[in-house]
Amino acid sequence: MNWYKVGSFALSMDLSPLLTQLKQQGVVYRVTEEPKGQCLWLSNELQAGQLKQFIHEHGLDSLQPSTMGEAAVKTTASLQDGEQFMWRKLFELRRAMGHYPVTLLCILLGILGAICVHYDHQLTLVSLLTFQPIYIVGEHVGLGTVTEGLSQGQYWRLFTPVFLHFGLFHILFNGLWIWEFGRRIELGLGSAILSGLIITIGLASNLAQYWWGGASLFGGLSGVLYGLMGFLWIYNKFRPHPVFALQPGIIGFMIGWMVLGMTGAVDFFMDGSIANAAHFGGLMAGILLALVVTKFISKPPGLSPS
Repeated sequence: MNWYKVGSFALSMDLSPLLTQLKQQGVVYRVTEEPKGQCLWLSNELQAGQLKQFIHEHGLDSLQPSTMGEAAVKTTASLQDGEQFMWRKLFELRRAMGHYPVTLLCILLGILGAICVHYDHQLTLVSLLTFQPIYIVGEHVGLGTVTEGLSQGQYWRLFTPVFLHFGLFHILFNGLWIWEFGRRIELGLGSAILSGLIITIGLASNLAQYWWGGASLFGGLSGVLYGLMGFLWIYNKFRPHPVFALQPGIIGFMIGWMVLGMTGAVDFFMDGSIANAAHFGGLMAGILLALVVTKFISKPPGLSPS
């Protein structure tokens, strides 16, 4: 894909209103950070020229690094290396929050779930998020039935186990892949579609794990990440675009890891066991959702095949 430069702007300039408009119009863009400011690029040469002319006609190019940007650059240059790094990362986080709010929220809730599992020794909060109610009798932990929780109106239990994580590696592995898959979908199809996918895949993966494994304490975003991968895999076959394209090695690794988990070999090296049914159920749900979306939802404007 070729990229066409629209202009350079000071790091202190908030481009989020403009980027929001571009996203709503289906314009494919990217923002890069250069030594003298941030640069806006479009994938369409005609659109880039039109936007560049619009910026010039409205005097917005006076806010480029050559004017007010110089002050920002000089101020930044006077900071210590550590401060420069901190401000750069804060700027990148702010920009990411504007582009991928649902992806970041999903990861954040997973981190909070991991903290909850680690520190909630009495299972007070954990018991509100599990697929089945938890009861503590003396030193023993027991699980209620699914119907028991649903009869009390606790329908959230069908979904919330996706945020429970059992250990640092668990949330790191899941969080990194949610970031890789989720932001692609959110950039290409929007936050609403990604939200619907996460909820639907989460329900399907949890139900699959319960149906296959029975009463047990399970959780994690792994079923969701497999579903998002499956969605991208199939969606890109019908509507190919670099935003949705995954390297074959990634798909091969993830499926290989799932099959390895099903053999029980991975369980030997860890406490507990992998929720293999959730992985498979999530993957199948993602594939089916991709087929539904490509059939019944029109292709977003601005995402032309490459």
